[in-house]
This record gives sequence, structure tokens and C-alpha cells, in this order.
Amino acid sequence: MKMENRVDQKNQYADDEIDLGEVFLVIWSKRLRIVFCIILFSAIGFLVAKSQPDIYQASALVQLEERGTGIELPVELLALGGSSGNRSATEIEILKSRTVALEAVQELQLFIEATPLRIPILSNILGNLNIPHSNAAWLEPYSWENEAIEVGLLRVPEAWVGLPLIVVKTSENTFSVELPDGTVRSGTVGNPIEDGAETFNLRIDRLVGPDRRQFSVTYNDPLEVATELAEDLGVSEVGRQSSILRLTYRHSVRENSAEILDAILGAYVRQNVQRGSAAAEKSIAFIEERLPSAEEQVNAAQTALNTYQRSVASVDLTLETEQVLSAAAALEAQLNELDLQQAQLLLEVTPNHPSYKRLEENRTILQEQLERIREQTQDLPEQQLEVFNFSRDLQVAQEIYQSLLQRRQELQVARASTIGNIRVIDSALALSEPVAPATSRIVLLSAVLGLVAAVSTIFIGKFLSRSIGSVQDIEKSGVTVLGTVAISKYSARINNKAKKLPILAVENPKDLSVESLRSLRTSLHFAMIDARSKSIAITSALPNTGKSFISVNLATVIAQSGMKVVVVDADLRRGVQRKYFNCAANSNGLTEILANDAELDAAIQKGPIDNLYYIPAGKVPPNPSELLMRGVFQDIVGKLTTEFEYVIFDTPPIGLVSDAAIISKYVGASLIVARHLVTSQSEFESAIKAMERSGEKFSGAILNAFKPEGSEGKYGYY
Repeated sequence: MKMENRVDQKNQYADDEIDLGEVFLVIWSKRLRIVFCIILFSAIGFLVAKSQPDIYQASALVQLEERGTGIELPVELLALGGSSGNRSATEIEILKSRTVALEAVQELQLFIEATPLRIPILSNILGNLNIPHSNAAWLEPYSWENEAIEVGLLRVPEAWVGLPLIVVKTSENTFSVELPDGTVRSGTVGNPIEDGAETFNLRIDRLVGPDRRQFSVTYNDPLEVATELAEDLGVSEVGRQSSILRLTYRHSVRENSAEILDAILGAYVRQNVQRGSAAAEKSIAFIEERLPSAEEQVNAAQTALNTYQRSVASVDLTLETEQVLSAAAALEAQLNELDLQQAQLLLEVTPNHPSYKRLEENRTILQEQLERIREQTQDLPEQQLEVFNFSRDLQVAQEIYQSLLQRRQELQVARASTIGNIRVIDSALALSEPVAPATSRIVLLSAVLGLVAAVSTIFIGKFLSRSIGSVQDIEKSGVTVLGTVAISKYSARINNKAKKLPILAVENPKDLSVESLRSLRTSLHFAMIDARSKSIAITSALPNTGKSFISVNLATVIAQSGMKVVVVDADLRRGVQRKYFNCAANSNGLTEILANDAELDAAIQKGPIDNLYYIPAGKVPPNPSELLMRGVFQDIVGKLTTEFEYVIFDTPPIGLVSDAAIISKYVGASLIVARHLVTSQSEFESAIKAMERSGEKFSGAILNAFKPEGSEGKYGYY
């Protein structure tokens, strides 16, 4: 059992190797088509690469730092920033925002699009291949060389936004411009074109190119341009959590790629600084609102103290009372500081924020301490108590006022010293070589695509057509292959529609096809030993398989071996054997013999070599099948087999008419011809079934026009 399993495995491996060999043979047979497809696709890929403009890439590097200022802000305010978290992702989204892009668009006036007029695709191909400009009149407006235009000023009505203005160079420093409303204005390089309403202004600072060259100038919507710019900007973090961002931008002009990226960087840095000073701005505005009332409170407290002291005799406070007064004033100042911090905090958060609640807890503690001090002063004499209260109010008001002044000064310093938390490590730099299109890569991928397309079409076509490609394909239908006739390059060059056709076995006896026919002759000799006669009917499934070629050349090689043979053109409808034997179309033949209008011996003609004879088809009858069904045909077969050693009938295709099936009843053998890689499997099987319906069977098959390199079977090599 184990031995049998090993044998089965070996057979399976052998079958696999055969399958791979068949695939290789199919590909090798179509190598010219595959090479053509590869070259064609590579050429198309090359043209596609050259049809695209060169793209240059600029890159820059920035670092995200911790924000710092010249002063220490309150802990509660600093806590608002939260943890850094995924800060890089946040900054990437800010960099790619329309706000940053719009500032760069406005700075460089990128909403003004000014380019030479170009032929789509073709201009890029001609320019990249350095093909000089033609003087043809229809090509004069278009550019693909070194034409250039620079627009310094452009203002258009809202209705003209997005519509091109066609500028035509008329001389060295003059031009004309066709406006969207159809009017044409003239101008000079460096001088603006204006209208009275100031809705249209145009100043061209530079215009390079020959006369009559055209340029397109368009005022685009800045917001749309900013949106496209933000989408084209590439931003990524270098490494993981490195806080270093790499910026990339691509443009068809090398200098513009770096200039645009620098403008984006500048706008981003400025907005970063503005974000850093925003909190200080809010706090300064809040303090500015509080200062007037604080100053009024100081003046009011001073006036109240002076008034009371004048109304009574001067009262001095004891040292202990002054200490209590200082402590109370300090607590009042701390409470006021908490009020200030809470007010600043409310600019950013709601009262439910943890930082705000923490300040509320501190307020409660300070108020409890202040209440205890007030209880201590209740035992003081009445006048000292009043002086204590007025002095406390004055001292608290002064400290609050001084605290506000100091805080305003600190915030002003913080605002002035804010430098942002972005450090530009590498400014924008454009590569000297374009990054796209990658011509070599495109051509290589196109070649691979061509290879895949060619191989796919070969196997798909083969799968759909299922043409006979090997001896095994014929034998699957149950018919024995008696011979394989190689294709003849000599015969392939001959026009089958010519009035005269050469017999290959006579004209070129050393041809490989003739050698194949000699092998077929030998096979027939042994195959027909037990046949009732040496008469053979040769047919095919459909026309153009070479059955007439096989019939005449097989008869010739038999005659060359010394045996007497006659070829009968039994295709009474479209017989072509007369072309091989140079016989007139109106010669008496099989039709006349069957109709008893001519004698058999009189219709037999001698061929170009000894032992080879021929009977033409004769005139085309109205009823070929009925003629063949007469008993006369059986008598003809009997007389010919008596006089000749071999009789070969060239019959019509059995897939079209029943003549071959009728003739097969009276001959010794019936052969069917299949053309290599032309006759389909279904056509061949239909022909076999047509023969079987008549009660006969094919004695064998002939594989004609065999191409050794196109075979997929075991015996593909001839």
C-alpha cells in the first residue's frame, strides 16, 4: 500500500511538471505577441510619464517645544493648558488648516494663476523630449519651451472670478488681453491697466516668449486655493512622540515649492505666537477694567480715615493692634487676589471646573481666619476700633490697587516676551531633482502590465476558443491520429485565391510538410491492410483546414513511391483541385460522370508526375447530394479501385453538407483533417457526431499545419 501511494505521488508530481511545461510552451509559442505587448505598453508608459510635468518637492523640519514666558502665571491658569497628550496630532491639524493656508495664499498672491497656454498632454510630451517649437500657424498660441509670465496686480469683478483672461504678446513690451466679457484691452509690461470704477486692474511685470504667444491669467477664489493648498501639504511626525514634524510640499516649479512652504511655515509660527499671547491679552483687558474702581476705593478709604481723625482727637494704635491690623490687611489682600484669579479663570472655564472650586475652598479658609481677627478687635475701645477699621480699609484698598498695577505690568511683559513654542529646525529647501514622474518606474510597471496583459489574453483566448492544440485533444474525441503534418512556410506564402496552385510535394519535396506526409503515407499503409478497398475520403469540420492540400500532396507522395493513385475532386460545390492540376473550370468531371453525360475513362486526367492522376469536380450541379446517392457513384468507386492502387476523394466539409457522409459509405476509409490551433474542439466533435448519425465512423484524423512551438501536449516537439 505504501509503495502504491509513493507511485501515485510520483505520478502526481509528473503531471504537475507537465502542466508547467505546457504553460511554458504556450507562452513560448506566442513570444512575439508578448514582446510586442511589452514594447507597446512600455512605449505608452514612457509617453504617459513624459506627458506629466516635473514635480519638485520642498521639505522643512519644526520642533514642538514647551511654551514658556518671562513670568510665572498662576497655577490655575497654567493648569488650563492640560497635559500635552497627543500634541503632535493637534499641531498637524493646525498646520493643515485653511486658516494657515489662506495667510500664505494672501502673502504670495497664489490666487492669481498665470501660465502659458499649453496643449493638454502634448505640450508636456514635446517639452520633456526637448522638441523645438514648430512655426506652424496653429501652434503659435501654444507653449512648451521657456515661455513665462509674472502678474504683479490683478483685481477683477466678482463675476469674473475663476474665468481666464487670455493675454497675447504683441511685441517686446506690449500685449493685448481678452476679457471674459469679450472686450480686448492693450497694455505695456510694467504698467497697470485700469478702469474708472476700479473693478478691474491688471499689471504684468514680466512676459517672456515670442510674439503671438498666448497666456492664461485667472483670478481664483482665495478660499478654494487655500483649501487645495492645505490638502496638498504633507505633515508627519518624525519617529514616535518625538515632537518633531516634517513638512513637505510639491510644485511644478522648484523655486515655488520652497517659497510656498516657507510662507506656510511663517504663517504657522505667527499664529502660534498669537495663540500664546491670547491669555495675557484677556487678563490685561480684565485688569484694565478693575483698575479705576480700585483707585476710587483707595481714595475713598483715605478720605474716610482722614475725616474721622479730624472729627476726634488723634488716636494712636498700640503695637499689638497694629500687628492685628497688618494681619487683617494681608488676609483681605489674599482674598482680593483670589477674586482676581477667579475672575481670570471664568474667562476660560465654568464655575464647575475643579480649579475654580479649589479657589473657592481657599476663600473659605481665608474668610474664617479674617473672622477670627475681627472677633479679637471687638474688645478695643470704640475710637480705636473705628480707627482700626478705617485703617484696615485703606491698607486693603492700597494693596489691591498695587497688586493690580503689578499684575498688569507682569502680563504686559509676558505678552511682549511671548516667542511661541515652535522652533524651525530646517527651513524649506527644494530638491534639485524632480521627485515625479518616476519615468523608469512607470516604464517598468508598464512593461510588467504589458506582460500580464499579453499572457492573460493568450490564456483567456485559448480558454474561450478551446482550439485543437495537440494530438491529445483529437484523441479525447475517440479518433486515432494517423499523422501530424507540419506547417509549410513555403505554402503559407501562396495566395489560395490564385488561379493556379503549386503541388508542394513536386515543387519543394524536401519541405518538412512533405516529410510529414510521407510518414502519413506509411501510417495509412498499415491502417488500411484490412480495409475493403484502398479508397480514402478526406473531409474536415469546416473550410480552411487544408483538406485539399492534404489530399493532393498525399496522393503525390504515394505516386512518388511507385504506386498508381488518382485524386477525385468530390467537392461538387467549391472544388479547388483543378487549381493544382491546371485544369479548366468547365472540364468534364465527376458531376458529368454521375449524370451519365461523360465516360469515366474520358474524365481521368494525367497529373504532373508519373502514377498521379486526377478527376475534376466538373460543373456545379443543382443537387450534389442527390447525384452522390445514385448507384452510379458506387460503380465509380469500384472501377477506380480496380484500376488504381489508391483512390483519394477530396470531399466537402462534413460540418456544412452531408456529401462526405454519403461518400464514406462506399470507400475503405474516411479521414478528417483538423487544423492546428484553428479548428475548435466543439467543431471537431460536431463533425464526428455528424458522421456517426450517418451510421459511419472516421478511420482516423490528420492534424494539419502543426506548429511545434505552439503545441501544449507531451509530444509538442515535432
